[in-house]
Amino acid sequence: MAKIESYLMSVISSRLYSIGLEMTNTLMRTARSQLMSVCHDLSTAICDRNGEVLSLAESIPVHCANMGLTVKPCFEHPEGIKEGDMFLNNSPYRGNTHHADYTYIAPVFFGGELLFFAVTKGHQADIGNSIPSTYHSNAHDLYEEGAIDWPCIKIQKEYKDVPDIIAIAKARIRVPEVWYGDHLACVGSARTGERRLIELCEDYGAELLKDFSDAYQEYGSKRIQEEIRKFPEGHWEYDIKSDAIEGMVDEINIHIGCDIKPSEGKIIIDLRDNRDSVPCGLNMCEATVRGSAITGILNRLPSDVPGNEGAMNHIEVLMREGCVVGKSKMPYSSSLATTNLADRLISGVQALMNQVTSERGMAEGGAVQCPAVSVISGKDWRKGYQPYVNQIFLGMTGGPGVNGHDGWITYQYPCTGGALNWNSVEVLEQQYPVLIVEEEMLPDSVGAGAFDSAPSCKFVMTPRGEAMTCAYSCDGIDNPPKGAVGGLDGHRAAAWKYSLPEGEGSRADLPPFAQPEIKVGEAIVSESSSGGGYGDPKKRDPQLVCRRVREGWITPEFAERVYGVAIDMSGEEYKVIEDKTAELRSGR
Repeated sequence: MAKIESYLMSVISSRLYSIGLEMTNTLMRTARSQLMSVCHDLSTAICDRNGEVLSLAESIPVHCANMGLTVKPCFEHPEGIKEGDMFLNNSPYRGNTHHADYTYIAPVFFGGELLFFAVTKGHQADIGNSIPSTYHSNAHDLYEEGAIDWPCIKIQKEYKDVPDIIAIAKARIRVPEVWYGDHLACVGSARTGERRLIELCEDYGAELLKDFSDAYQEYGSKRIQEEIRKFPEGHWEYDIKSDAIEGMVDEINIHIGCDIKPSEGKIIIDLRDNRDSVPCGLNMCEATVRGSAITGILNRLPSDVPGNEGAMNHIEVLMREGCVVGKSKMPYSSSLATTNLADRLISGVQALMNQVTSERGMAEGGAVQCPAVSVISGKDWRKGYQPYVNQIFLGMTGGPGVNGHDGWITYQYPCTGGALNWNSVEVLEQQYPVLIVEEEMLPDSVGAGAFDSAPSCKFVMTPRGEAMTCAYSCDGIDNPPKGAVGGLDGHRAAAWKYSLPEGEGSRADLPPFAQPEIKVGEAIVSESSSGGGYGDPKKRDPQLVCRRVREGWITPEFAERVYGVAIDMSGEEYKVIEDKTAELRSGR
């Protein structure tokens, strides 16, 4: 392998990153569903000739640390890998995340030699599930789930669609034209990456780029080992629990073991001591277990550690087949493999690391999938009663308290880490027959700490013209996220509905995992889970507490009771009452 000078490594790695950004922008600007075009539920990657992740650009964490697993089955295809092929893998049993994440893989040839893979992953609006949702928490198995499982098949040959594959997909999906529009967008994104990588090859030549790929993976390996060697050697454990699905499965405890071996430059996350797969859609899979565990560790490392396989391979994730937090085994369903337990696992790993170091300390992130991020479906009376299906992303916050920083309001999921956008209310109402009645932050709903979590958000939505179905899987009602290092737990999630004419006094609580039909004149409501707080609330800067009272995030009573801070609200600029605050904090 030829030596790659540091300046050249910087130039080529930056160019790969820009290619990934162009792939991402291509997908967002051409996708038909709001899920991708507005909310950014997508990821792109460039893998090397071995199918190993080489470069990532603004991707979703649970999609990223496992892209190599999704690409590797291409090498097993009976027809081999040829120029002009496009592979489609959405199978959680074959290295993908879950059935809703369609991963398009374009092999990149130069001079007849395979040098790269351009990879695009996009969450579909509909995938043919037996219910109108890409998440089916109550599916006893794959067959009840109903999704098409594409086990790394060729959807294009010689740069042309395979017509039979397209016909099967359209026939099995409720909104075929939306799906096909998103298919074209994903293909366009991957092909854009292919063209730009060929241009890169023309500029630098195949041999130099092969040497660069190897050298950059080696750099990633060295860089992460530098960080791991700063940690103490030892063994740590952590447990985190998700809510039950009534009548199907009780609470699921995730046990996490961690061994740090600084001399070897390795971190081992052991998840083998967990229960077997369960007869519902909560089972994780190899890709999401690996991606979630690695994400939890990378959240505690500097951001300049390269997001490539050379670095990520130093985080070894031990799992077993047929385990709820392990390798998914057919026909167990992994419909929710990217969300509920994945989010708990990410939170658990990053919180476990608080025992190792306070550097970038984090509480548990918000629990997920309240009705504010439900999959809505029905028929649009404005468009000739055409069916619609799509997931919305609105009033869910979830940001945990972090050592040195308050929680990020639009963090949403630990598995996305703030990479998703909220819908525009106006654009959403224009595209779908819904009305957003209310979307506001709830006072006194933070996970309090020296550094607070983001507050909870109350969200209210009603259908217009025709009833709609809202499918959600709301975790965090019984097991709110835990605070860290003395921080308080997060706000509990909630889901209910009420009659608009009667008002909220007609509240009827909804099950945490459900697909209720919401009739015209009814509203569905959720309170999102907030993350946990970090550090003792009594050590929070009183001026920050005062500012939050003035802004309406917390009440004066909450400030006194939780933070021990008394506020003088007599003037426009609120002030801390120093002597009373000292008295409250001293416990006198």
